[in-house]
Amino acid sequence: MKVSRQIAALEPMVLQPLRQLEGEDWHRTVPRKWSIAQIVRHLAIGVDYSAATLEKRGERKDLKRRATPRQTLFRHVYLGLGRVKSGRDAPAGTVPEERPDPEAAVAQFRMGVARLEQLLATWPRERQLAIFARNPALGDLNLPEWVRFHFVHCRHHAKQIQARLRWLGARKVAKG
Repeated sequence: MKVSRQIAALEPMVLQPLRQLEGEDWHRTVPRKWSIAQIVRHLAIGVDYSAATLEKRGERKDLKRRATPRQTLFRHVYLGLGRVKSGRDAPAGTVPEERPDPEAAVAQFRMGVARLEQLLATWPRERQLAIFARNPALGDLNLPEWVRFHFVHCRHHAKQIQARLRWLGARKVAKG
């Protein structure tokens, strides 16, 4: 799938199912799992980080990809196969607070996606491939790789959001 289609898919994939969600439902969850608000906040932190870091490094000409052999292997598997192994702990900087503000999380997610779209629209292809930002598990990623990462990552969490929405629906029916 082309980078432009992947970036365009992020908001609908994550946010469209949440249109009718309101109030405390954003924060309800099953034990030892994140709430929907926490999932959106986690995704927002990641998108915002990558956009901000790429923007900051945009004029650099001296960047070289940094990655361990393990990160290089993970990068090829993750980006190539497009699968996320469940049960992995999120990097410390992307762990959401206990009760994030849903409106702020949604806004941060949308703004991060818009910033990545802007970079794709304004940077020449050579710059998109030559500017890197660090991913803790995959090593340095360039702009198209970050978009692919976010597409795969958001798809993984969109499945979790769907599961939480089904759980909320069943819970409401049971309370009926």
